[in-house]
Amino acid sequence: MSSAFDDCLRTRGTILKSFSPGLYEAALPNGKAVVAHLSKELAAHPPEIPDGATVLLEISPFDLDRARIAKVE
Repeated sequence: MSSAFDDCLRTRGTILKSFSPGLYEAALPNGKAVVAHLSKELAAHPPEIPDGATVLLEISPFDLDRARIAKVE
């Protein structure tokens, strides 16, 4: 049995700005902006993510305008 995370697209992104705690605007490598939220693991102990930070994003193939921040690099 596969999990929901097996089918997601993974890429690096750059944080453009913070909307609220845990909600960010991130740029994909192709320049497209997406709304990104913290994964459950990161939300438990929210890291300080400054503008310009590089993050690992997980994107559902069903909604390419939203992403989950899986890791801060």
